[in-house]
Amino acid sequence: MSRRKLRLGRLLIVALAAFAAFGASAAAAKAPAPKPKIVTVNDFYFGPGAITVKKGESVKWIWSSLNTYPHDVHLKQGPSGLKKKASYSTKTTAVTKATWKDTFTTPGTYKFICTIHPTEMKLTVTVKK
Repeated sequence: MSRRKLRLGRLLIVALAAFAAFGASAAAAKAPAPKPKIVTVNDFYFGPGAITVKKGESVKWIWSSLNTYPHDVHLKQGPSGLKKKASYSTKTTAVTKATWKDTFTTPGTYKFICTIHPTEMKLTVTVKK
């Protein structure tokens, strides 16, 4: 085999390897974030009442279109070491057509309530490592 063909073959192998590595990293970079877990805010209960997520995952609260009363989501108790507990609470109340999403980065147990209906509306979010 001539030296020229040998060099072209090697060059082709290097180019294919580089292209494959670039394609793999580009595909990994474009991987979509996991879909958030859904909690429905219903009149007098959160559905479900308890969920488990992995660190870095999100929860999305969706107010039911059937609600007749206003509700909010308020963090009553979080894991030790949690910073900015207020950021885990909605700023306003709503009856319907509202959503709120939060991402959980600190493992532990989070206990949420609706401040308007605190004895009925409770939710526990467990965040695993």
